[in-house]
Amino acid sequence: MKRRTQHRGVGMLLPILLFLLVMLPGIAVAAGPSWRPTYDLVMRWVNFFILAGIIFKYGREPLKNFLAQQKEDVLKEIDALEAEKERILGEIRSADQHVEENRQKLANTKERLIAQGESQKQRIIEQAQNQSTIMIDEARKKMENRILQAKEKLKMELADLAFDQALKQLPQVITDADNQHFLDAFMSGMPLDHQGSSS
Repeated sequence: MKRRTQHRGVGMLLPILLFLLVMLPGIAVAAGPSWRPTYDLVMRWVNFFILAGIIFKYGREPLKNFLAQQKEDVLKEIDALEAEKERILGEIRSADQHVEENRQKLANTKERLIAQGESQKQRIIEQAQNQSTIMIDEARKKMENRILQAKEKLKMELADLAFDQALKQLPQVITDADNQHFLDAFMSGMPLDHQGSSS
């Protein structure tokens, strides 16, 4: 109904425009040169309305189709951009998940390395304690051995000293009678009797 009214309006407008196109030039020529600027202005408006009518009459459907196609293309492009956006967001979420997994792996690796380091440290401490115990035992044994050697040496030195002292003092204390008595006892195999020795 609305289209029929529009077509009637355009149909009535077209004869009026044709009349103006035909009659105005004659009126303008008859009116003289002072009316020429007004005529040019009116003709511009008439040409504009004719062009607008032609565009409205013949260009309305193609323009509407063009705009619909442009709308459809824009919607398709928006859909493609939305799909691309979703894909990129999915990649970002996946990357975030990988980062979180790597962070968790790094934390686990750090804890494992710390635990291994503590275990290694404890093992080294135990080895050092065992080694120090062994070294202390060896040092004690060496010291005991040196003390024994020193005691033996001291005994030998004391024995030598006592022997030297005896050698120095015995010739003055033992008499010829004592020598004879020792000789007789040795020869007879009898135990020595110190009664014959002089004190």
